[in-house]
Amino acid sequence: MNFFDSLIFETEKLTSDFLGNEFPKGTPWKDCGESQIIMRRDTAFELEGVGFNLVTSSDVSDGIILIGDDLDKIKDNRRFARITLVQIDNIGDEQKEYNLIKKIDYVKYHTFPDGYMMRSTSRSHKEAVRVSKKAIADGADFCGIGSLLIDKYKEIPEVKAVKVIFITASEADYPETERIAEKNYAIAETLNHVMNNIVFDCKTCNLKAICDEVEGMKELHFNKADK
Repeated sequence: MNFFDSLIFETEKLTSDFLGNEFPKGTPWKDCGESQIIMRRDTAFELEGVGFNLVTSSDVSDGIILIGDDLDKIKDNRRFARITLVQIDNIGDEQKEYNLIKKIDYVKYHTFPDGYMMRSTSRSHKEAVRVSKKAIADGADFCGIGSLLIDKYKEIPEVKAVKVIFITASEADYPETERIAEKNYAIAETLNHVMNNIVFDCKTCNLKAICDEVEGMKELHFNKADK
């Protein structure tokens, strides 16, 4: 699985320009087990930006990287990004890998950190977070949130390692994180198209640019066509 490796390289290049704090996986923050509503009067602040996964069979080490302020240092609403690198087994079966990518993406819809309400949709890379005053008072931090996410992803047997990157720095290049997120979404959509709705005439396909650019995508397309 290497369709997203170029975006991992771009993410590493983006984050290498900043001094970040790197933590090993620690004690996970409490999971509520169900969706929660944090009222505005109970909200400490909101974070708004992008949140997405980059799946690879290349080596990833478990951990959390924070670029910018931790939750207890944030005093007002701001932009942010969450980028999660997920290492999976090299399965060698395109259909199983495709199914696994979808399964990994569903994790964020079944993770409910106490006092950290994540809002996103399956048709978008956008992610908004509302953090409660109580969670801040109780000591919530990105290490705990990231550790909970790592545990949730690794409930999937094929997931071998997870690195969660949180970005809250005001000087971060958020347009670039948006661009990477949009490209990630486009690749996922192209993969979905190839696996489920094959078009044999590439000239008429509006996803041709991605198929041409991403290593292995065109080969996968023609392999599926041959079957």
